[in-house]
Amino acid sequence: MGKLFWKFFFGFWLCLIAAALATGSALYLMREKPASSDIAEGPRAQFMLETMQEVLEGKGPGALADLLERNRLRTGNAVPVFAVSQSGEDILGREIPDNISLRINAWFGGREQAEPGILIVTAKDNSQWILFIPRNRKPPEPGAGASLEQSKLVDGRSDHARGEGRRQRDALQPPLPPVPGAGLVAALLASLLFAGVLAYTFSKPLNTLKNAFREAGKGRLGIRIAQSGRQRTDEIGELLSGFDLMASEIEARIEQQKALLHDVSHELRSPLARLNLAVGLARQNPAQLDNSLSRIETEAERLDNLIGELLNLSRLESTQSTDSARATHNVIELLGAVIEDARFEAQLQNKHIEFQEMLDTWTMPCEPEVLQRAFDNIIRNAVKHTPDGGKVEVVARQGAQGGLIIQVLDEGAGVPLELIGKLFTPFFKHGSKAGHGLGLAIARKSVENHGGTLTARLRQPVGMEFELLLPRFF
Repeated sequence: MGKLFWKFFFGFWLCLIAAALATGSALYLMREKPASSDIAEGPRAQFMLETMQEVLEGKGPGALADLLERNRLRTGNAVPVFAVSQSGEDILGREIPDNISLRINAWFGGREQAEPGILIVTAKDNSQWILFIPRNRKPPEPGAGASLEQSKLVDGRSDHARGEGRRQRDALQPPLPPVPGAGLVAALLASLLFAGVLAYTFSKPLNTLKNAFREAGKGRLGIRIAQSGRQRTDEIGELLSGFDLMASEIEARIEQQKALLHDVSHELRSPLARLNLAVGLARQNPAQLDNSLSRIETEAERLDNLIGELLNLSRLESTQSTDSARATHNVIELLGAVIEDARFEAQLQNKHIEFQEMLDTWTMPCEPEVLQRAFDNIIRNAVKHTPDGGKVEVVARQGAQGGLIIQVLDEGAGVPLELIGKLFTPFFKHGSKAGHGLGLAIARKSVENHGGTLTARLRQPVGMEFELLLPRFF
């Protein structure tokens, strides 16, 4: 077990102990404390007294005596309610405790105020009675009264045999429970078990997460922890899933960097090889020096273009520009300037660019050079793959959600459906007219940096359609 488990364990255990102590203290302070007088009080005593009062007032002393006697014969023990007349005798002839009998006359005469637990009742026959329950009264001695036959057996046992077990119930004031012994031990063991289960439940996934971070720090990014064991749907499960997502993203980024490094190496190797070949030919045949220098210049330009595009892609991936740091420009004007330049080059190839301008103005905070480079890469790519005499259509319109939609449609051969998702991958090439494979990747990243999207799909019967969506900023 790690340190985290013991921290959780002792924390939960102390909380349980504190809660138990607080609950016990509250129950102890709120308990019905024994009264200091010799008369029983409390809700149970009051209920029994009021019941006897209703019998006296409704049916008279005879009915009350019959009720008490029948209860004594049925249960083997008299009801602890005493009903004392003005003559100072109990209705069942039971012996009245000395400390109470001395005050009977004072209560009847009004010389002493009746304390809680005493009811002075006028019966149906207008006789006066005092109802009370003595506290901790002694069991009656044999022969104390004709109606209290101590030797009489009920259910095979005498009142004397039952008196010890019923003494607390007669007084209606059960004592406080004894100092816990076995109960305290059981409570401690239960709290230990509960705290241990809780500590294990919380510490196990965190220890798993800690070990996963250690493995990831060693370069083992293929580790996944959310799928191990039962799938959790709580916050801890989300934390484990978050680690898996982070590890997957990092692993994918590293794989992309490795693939990019491999592609860059491959792309640089070809022009460098041609440069070396041109240098070798120039040395072997000085008469062809001008041709060799022209080849060297061409390959150097290709290298420069390739490195420039790589720098642009790297800059776009690392730049996190905010809208507040950008100036507001008319995107339609930026797009029109790019189309005019592309039209001049397309005419030299006997191709035509048609611009359907459904909007005059569309302003948004942007980086004009970055956005124009994206437009240029998409349109030049369409012109390059459109056959001679073909047409490239550019449509700018407002979308249903209020955004700006720019569609570029060509008449080229297109790509197989399964390769459309790879069009925006760096160094992806298809067909004989492919360049370095960075133009569309740069275009998508430029659009995404402005909060937009760039997608591609096949046209029917031939051609490709690129759709650029920029969000609404006004």
